[in-house]
Amino acid sequence: MDAASNPQNLTTSDLDVAAAVCINVAFLARNFYNLTTLDVIYTLAQFYLDNPNATNPEILRFTGARAADLDYLQNFVGGPDMIRDSIYWVAQISEYLPSTPGTGHILIPIFWVFSILTTFVLALRLWSRQTIAGGIMGYDWLIVVGYIMTLGYGSTALYHAMNINKTSQFWDYSWNEITLQQIFYITLDVLYPCTALVIKSSLLLFYYNLSPVRYLKWSVWGTFAFTLSTVIAAVGFSVFKCHPVNYWSEWFTSVCNTHQTIPYLVTGSCMILSDIIIWVMPLPMVFRLQLYRRERIAAIFTFSLGIFACIASGFRLSALHKYFLTSGGTGKTPIINAWTIVELNLAIICASAPALRALCIKHVPKLLSYGSGPSTPSVNERHNLNNVSGNQKVHGRIIVHHDHIGRMDLGSLQDSYSEKASNMSSSRSTPRVGSPV
Repeated sequence: MDAASNPQNLTTSDLDVAAAVCINVAFLARNFYNLTTLDVIYTLAQFYLDNPNATNPEILRFTGARAADLDYLQNFVGGPDMIRDSIYWVAQISEYLPSTPGTGHILIPIFWVFSILTTFVLALRLWSRQTIAGGIMGYDWLIVVGYIMTLGYGSTALYHAMNINKTSQFWDYSWNEITLQQIFYITLDVLYPCTALVIKSSLLLFYYNLSPVRYLKWSVWGTFAFTLSTVIAAVGFSVFKCHPVNYWSEWFTSVCNTHQTIPYLVTGSCMILSDIIIWVMPLPMVFRLQLYRRERIAAIFTFSLGIFACIASGFRLSALHKYFLTSGGTGKTPIINAWTIVELNLAIICASAPALRALCIKHVPKLLSYGSGPSTPSVNERHNLNNVSGNQKVHGRIIVHHDHIGRMDLGSLQDSYSEKASNMSSSRSTPRVGSPV
């Protein structure tokens, strides 16, 4: 506390000590839970000036503190004189303590832009599934649940940023506000991994139904087990990192994990790893399909869009790391929430890309044309193979896109091909899904 002699040159350590004194003294003074922690310091500093020989019973009556809390704090800091000196020191340097507004305003455009964009994309996805894929499937409803949870996370984070996190320093909060902050922290910590699990489960279920290949199904189950384990670990640590869970009610006697950075970084890294696995998983299947080069590139690009969600997840983890390393009494929670909102919304948007691609093939085929000739969109129903929605004729041949082929279509494909082959002088190879026949 040497800064008292030259308080305008406060170091980061000085600011950390000032924040700790404000928080601990504010918790002790239960009669003043509605005052900012710095105002509590002023109040107690004046009390000690008026009562230099104040006894513990007098301190308890004035502050409303519990006897056990006062004894604990005195023993921890080295006696009642040290508490009084700490209060004097903070009061002396208070005019030099930084007071900056919160950064919650950054969430406003991010929340609204991504919420509107995701709502539009999800609506197109459901329309595509209903009109092209034969109906909305279970994994589509699952992504709707993830969308609702994403809106819930964004709304909670926005409310927290605009109505609670109004400043960046602890000495500008009352103890009641600090308590509310902690409740929001735990809520958002639990909501994020659960929302990510629902979105990833939707994608995994889509992959499971996409191909009968055994290795893909086993990969889906393995990835789901890994993701579920990571989420359980993340939620469990967030909730039970302190005992009791509502540690803000027992600030002095509660027991908390002193190495919280490592578990958060480990679970966050595992979440990113599961992201990468999920977005890479269908690519080997795409490479095995016999497609035109342009169609193969389009399919790979469609499934690879999830890399943007992985990048956002990486930025979120970096912000989380910086938050735990942040000092000087300043927090950066809105930055973490901003990247979380971006990550969850991008995951939903990227997961909807295959459905949007199918919609473009049907309604705007020229945007996704494959082949050397002009495309002629079909006007008949999808179940008529020779007039599949979005098919193209190139030099008299039908190009069937794998997006539109269902199991019933394969039989029709074979019958149609056999009939044509019987009238040709030379034999041809077996037709390929997604290639000219």
